[in-house]
Amino acid sequence: MRRGFQAEAERLATAVRGELGLDPHDRLDPRVLATDYGTPVVPITDLIAEGASPESIRQLTVIDDGCFSAGTVFLGTSRLIIYNPSHSDGRLANSLAHELAHLLLEHEPGPAIGVGGCREWDQEMEEEADRLAAFLLIPRDAALACARIGLPHPIGAAHFGVSADLMRWRTDHSGASKQARAAAKRAGRTIPRLSASDVRQVLSACELDWLADLTAAEWRSLLIACGRCLSAGSVPHLIDQLSGKAAAK
Repeated sequence: MRRGFQAEAERLATAVRGELGLDPHDRLDPRVLATDYGTPVVPITDLIAEGASPESIRQLTVIDDGCFSAGTVFLGTSRLIIYNPSHSDGRLANSLAHELAHLLLEHEPGPAIGVGGCREWDQEMEEEADRLAAFLLIPRDAALACARIGLPHPIGAAHFGVSADLMRWRTDHSGASKQARAAAKRAGRTIPRLSASDVRQVLSACELDWLADLTAAEWRSLLIACGRCLSAGSVPHLIDQLSGKAAAK
């Protein structure tokens, strides 16, 4: 990856989110961003009505559903993003953000299939799109806020609409987790960390879909409340917070 790209991508992601009126703690919906850039987003199954073979679509969405996530089709100056509707919401958000990252970085489009039927692949462009997609979906300040209280990655992921793996990657690779640990050490404390069994207990007890609808202010308030529960080592109280029971009391 070219030198200076990471800092450039962080600035670009901040600017794009700002254009959408998003706070660092707001969730970014890639479809809203696509609309803002005049790019339609449709499931690949819609292509059957345009003449695509039902068998080929079934191959991509049912038989071998892991082989295709999303792609951008160009016709002159127009573009269309197609995606695999069989994928999870978290994977889909990352896939759409990846395609939009190519647009934002002004990557030159090329043929998907080259000579001999092999897939064309520009490693550097794909890595750049991966990085920018993650930066768009999870601002560093947001990752840092989660890291400071030891919030389990699946909970942060539920708010930002991404996978737990991407939430973990962003927290670690941005340096947010390292910064949070250093700050805690200077303050003479340790960041709480739930055991794997405690995390499983929380996830099995709570429906987290509602976290996606929280405003930035509401998410910050929830982080404070969850931080108190984590510091106290109280899994039941954390479950109350994440199930909305605490607010009802």
